[in-house]
Amino acid sequence: MGAEVRRSTSGTWARTATAGEPRRELVPAGATFKFGQSPFHGKGALYLATREFFDHNIQGGFDALVSEIEEPELKAFIAQRFLPSGWYDLLPARSLMGYAARALRMPVDDYLLYRVRYQARRDLSGIHAWVLRMAPPSLVAPRLPTVLARTFDFATAESHAEARDSLVLSIHGVPVLLADWFRVVLQVYAETAMKLAGAQTVTLEPLPSTREGERGGLPLLRLQACLRWA
Repeated sequence: MGAEVRRSTSGTWARTATAGEPRRELVPAGATFKFGQSPFHGKGALYLATREFFDHNIQGGFDALVSEIEEPELKAFIAQRFLPSGWYDLLPARSLMGYAARALRMPVDDYLLYRVRYQARRDLSGIHAWVLRMAPPSLVAPRLPTVLARTFDFATAESHAEARDSLVLSIHGVPVLLADWFRVVLQVYAETAMKLAGAQTVTLEPLPSTREGERGGLPLLRLQACLRWA
């Protein structure tokens, strides 16, 4: 029998976007940086994976998506040549989500979940899947937030055990504007990795977020969730 994934009934990840429309504000209100120059960076592999995703999921591929982007700055940013291990501003990805969802005729929330699941399957396939199947869930779980945080230059992560089969995952320094995305990423990657490691049931319960100052004029959060498995 396949692994069963259960979501907690005591809380759900908060999401705010409801329609597949482009986000118009390229630079958030209150920001002290220009477009493309925020202090929040992600690996170029993230943008390369977006290119691959659209090459496989819409007619005309990634170029068709780029042609729909109205803002010249965003179009130039996403069309640039990305290096897999290079660091690039992550906030333009937020503006891109509206165009991506519209291209697939999806609400933004649905697109975000679909896209993250695609990425998780890609990232946790091949040799990574083999390693996860060889490791017990108790060894995989504590490493999850650290592995995810390595993709970003602004987030730090930690975990602490609550019991033999549960622990609290924490990610620090997440800008509020990217919090919903980070929550979905943590949920999907935790469920996917833990199932590959042999867990039959996985529950990820969101815990209250905590403000952690600001950076670049944007408020930061500590995101937390309780991960349980059996």
